[in-house]
Amino acid sequence: MNSIVFSRSYWGADQFIILGLFLILFVIEKKFIISPKVRFLLTSLLSISLTVYLFGPNLKAQWWLIDDHEVFYFLKSKTNQNSWSDLFDILLNQTEVGKFGNSSRYRVSYYFLRISESLLWKDKATLWYLFRLSISSLFIFSILGLLSKFFSFSLSFLFTMYVFTVRYWSDIFSRMATGELYTVWGVALIILALSKYRFGTDKKNPIWVYLCISFGVMISAGSKENFLILILLPIFILFFERHKSGIWFQRIVLIFPILFSIFEVISLLLFHSKNKTDIYGNSTSFADRSAVLLGAVKSEYVMIPLGLLIVLCSLRLSASNRIKIRDLKKILLPAVFVLVVLLNIIFYNGNWPINTRYDFPGLILFQSAVFLILALTLSEIFKIFKFGVSKRNVAVQLILILYVSSIFSVQGLTNLQRDSRANMKRTISFTASVKKVSSLPKDEMLILYAYQAYDYEPIDSFSRYLNYYDSEISKMILVTDQEAESEFKNGLLRSLRIISKEGSAEMKVLPYDEKSIRGKSCTVIIFPPAALENAPDIRGCRNLRKELVVY
Repeated sequence: MNSIVFSRSYWGADQFIILGLFLILFVIEKKFIISPKVRFLLTSLLSISLTVYLFGPNLKAQWWLIDDHEVFYFLKSKTNQNSWSDLFDILLNQTEVGKFGNSSRYRVSYYFLRISESLLWKDKATLWYLFRLSISSLFIFSILGLLSKFFSFSLSFLFTMYVFTVRYWSDIFSRMATGELYTVWGVALIILALSKYRFGTDKKNPIWVYLCISFGVMISAGSKENFLILILLPIFILFFERHKSGIWFQRIVLIFPILFSIFEVISLLLFHSKNKTDIYGNSTSFADRSAVLLGAVKSEYVMIPLGLLIVLCSLRLSASNRIKIRDLKKILLPAVFVLVVLLNIIFYNGNWPINTRYDFPGLILFQSAVFLILALTLSEIFKIFKFGVSKRNVAVQLILILYVSSIFSVQGLTNLQRDSRANMKRTISFTASVKKVSSLPKDEMLILYAYQAYDYEPIDSFSRYLNYYDSEISKMILVTDQEAESEFKNGLLRSLRIISKEGSAEMKVLPYDEKSIRGKSCTVIIFPPAALENAPDIRGCRNLRKELVVY
């Protein structure tokens, strides 16, 4: 199977070692009782250890050209940084939050948290990545805590490690500016709350459970549009607890994320009522999305868990001739997971998964759905063969350890660490390039060359870095004479040509003028995929240097 998740089709030495190790741990766990205190400490230690192994090299990373420049845009300049009193001014005037109903995206939580981080961590990259590692540790801790309520601790940790064998996690934790990072944080809070939520009882839940659910939904739904479905969680809990008394404060806490999500949905509906394309430029017409839906249903990421659900229901019917309400409750969670996977495929217009941050939460829900359905199916099979509850649980977990070991990829874990090291090296190199250029003599003329349409973002980003460091170098933009192959790209080139001709006060870029260049020392900056030989020869410069800024 050519799949991102099922990447192994044979048993190698790694699989046998993993299987043997976790079978031994499972036996040890059955022999000794682990106290709640020891379990908490063990969960914390493993969560931090796995995070440090996978993403620890990022603590030495610096800044990158794409997206990270927004931090410096929010901070303004190194010698005159914005303060906390500027937070809402930045939020409303420098982001989409101030464009209610007039923006294809409306991510209040994302920008509130990003600006807050900018004001808190400032330009200290280590603190930024330390916070990201903290979110990773919390997420792992939450998964382990929830799974170990229903499965052995050894199986829970094995599955948690398996979740992190997929490479898209690098695109979340080895970068600074992704909405998915905050959604992971929000989901972790929700999982923590649900692991302590008292289902099927009239007892009151702790206040912190409702607060975690509320903040978790607002953080996730307000950071990425495909997480708006989480609005159903507080609605469900309010319905589930409708007969409970003395929980008015808890209800108010749960109403906040509902109102917050509705506010975001209204903004998106207002915009898309006037514009028939989504945030990625894809058509939002009913006919086009219906075609995507038909293709999504055929995806292996939907068909596999659906097929397993059919097998599970068939087994249940063969055992009792009917499916009871309690049986439906058991399959509700994996069924919801499959539905969310389907919605994610539609959200990304059928182009999913792609081994990037966009695979979250779809892939982890697919992994979880298959795991849970297999557990329920195995339990049904052993019921048919009259296994007792204790023997049935042991048999199910042993087979699940065998299953997860068979598809476990140690290479997947090492790939994440390798990506962290690569991020460390590329960011150190880029930050050095910025500081080198910003330290050039102030009488130097800096020319940012747009070799192709997609140089728009690198040029904008690089100029913002220089402005933050209060570089006094005069900057101009020169754009290629070539036309691009699409209207979208030509639009980018036209925008760059306007800035080149008229200059930009915001970017602190002068109008391009060959007369003002004459007799000056010039440095031309060019970005990949162009090479140094693609940089233009500027006439009239006393000295001409060419710099390739790799990112």
